[in-house]
Amino acid sequence: MQDRRTQLGSRIRQLRLERHFTQSRLAELAETDQAHLARVERGERWPSVPLLFRLADALETDVARLFRRDESAEDMHDEVWLVLRDATVDQQALAREMLRILRSSWRLKEGDVAGDPPHDPA
Repeated sequence: MQDRRTQLGSRIRQLRLERHFTQSRLAELAETDQAHLARVERGERWPSVPLLFRLADALETDVARLFRRDESAEDMHDEVWLVLRDATVDQQALAREMLRILRSSWRLKEGDVAGDPPHDPA
């Protein structure tokens, strides 16, 4: 079983690769040395708290997500929040409506003919 430092390093590496960043690019974005980042990813060193925040910002996530071992509904929540946090009120309203439509289409696909109640514009 991996220790926590190794798990954290693996998670940082996983998120870096998902974003198609090289170690060099992530180190640059997080304002750290590439060799230090490599040691963190291998679980040889703990990152400092300020570095954790810079890594999370560079990876467009939050620090808590760096410590999670597996993807979950919580990760989805975090991802949606990160996308919407800088959105305008109109963009947030559009996203909310798109999610309602998506949820309704899933219900219909599963055989729930009723779906969401009809929207009454009056």
